[in-house]
Amino acid sequence: TQKGSVQSGLGGRNKQTEAVELRVGSELVGSKGVYIVKEFLGEGGFGKVAKCSKLWSLEYYAVKIMKISREGQKEFETMKLIQDLDPDENHLIKMYECFTYRKMTCIVYELLEVNFHDSLMNEQQLVPLCYIRVIAQQLLKALKALKSIGVAHCDIKLDNIMFKDLDDMNVKLIDFGLAVETNEILTGTKMQVTQFRAPEVILGLPLDESVDMWALGMVLACVYCGYYLFLSKYTEITGNRVRYMNPVIDFDAMTDKHRNMYEMHDDDDHKAFIDLLKRMLEVNPQRRITVCEFVLQNTDMESADPVIGHRSVRRPSERLLHLVFPILLLSH
Repeated sequence: TQKGSVQSGLGGRNKQTEAVELRVGSELVGSKGVYIVKEFLGEGGFGKVAKCSKLWSLEYYAVKIMKISREGQKEFETMKLIQDLDPDENHLIKMYECFTYRKMTCIVYELLEVNFHDSLMNEQQLVPLCYIRVIAQQLLKALKALKSIGVAHCDIKLDNIMFKDLDDMNVKLIDFGLAVETNEILTGTKMQVTQFRAPEVILGLPLDESVDMWALGMVLACVYCGYYLFLSKYTEITGNRVRYMNPVIDFDAMTDKHRNMYEMHDDDDHKAFIDLLKRMLEVNPQRRITVCEFVLQNTDMESADPVIGHRSVRRPSERLLHLVFPILLLSH
């Protein structure tokens, strides 16, 4: 099932969760309408996320419900900045409103129900490179938009990337509960889940938006390989061990697996993609590729057919999606 991970954006349970006493059928009165709780999609340290319908409407929304706190206000302020960027164009989740109701802060988001982890991490079938390139292009565009307003996401992972439209592989970056203005990130701040944590976070070095580039590189590598590259023991990696992180990823073997599975012969495209991954997963953040560098090297970033490598990528057909994403489609 997807309910435990869908658009939850939350950590572990605590007393704040217990303070938010809601049940299916509860009504949340906002400034733009009354939202009726249909089911709970996730819960954790900051509260709950509920799938809600709006009274007298057929539309559904994801409502993040939190005890009134500084964290809730901070997330709302970040989302106000994002709304000025055109969320649809920049592959960022859309916020409709934020309101306070019975000592709870409620942020109303568009409902996105399928995340990367549930749909793409399929051990039986690797995702074709042409689709991964489309996804990479969209998420790099999201990072470019965030950089333009000086914000770092700080929690990019498979669960925080969701599909908006399966027919054309349209994805969105969600959950800005831990987002922060780049100039406010303090050295030594602990952030990111273990599998996607940048080396500079582990080592307590100065931090900036490059932590997001590392995390996105790990996400794309996971989708390309079909499994997590670093398990939970990654938190125990020492400074000496970090120096050997890049070589342990055997991309050559994964490229061979892709060619054998799909009978592909586009070696140049695979080499270009692997080169991008290596630059995103550069241990030294000062040498890691930036969004600006990527844009300069990919002048067609704004075009309808994204390119990472040499070939233009067509949007996948519904027939191909049924072939490539059996887990995703069986869940519907």
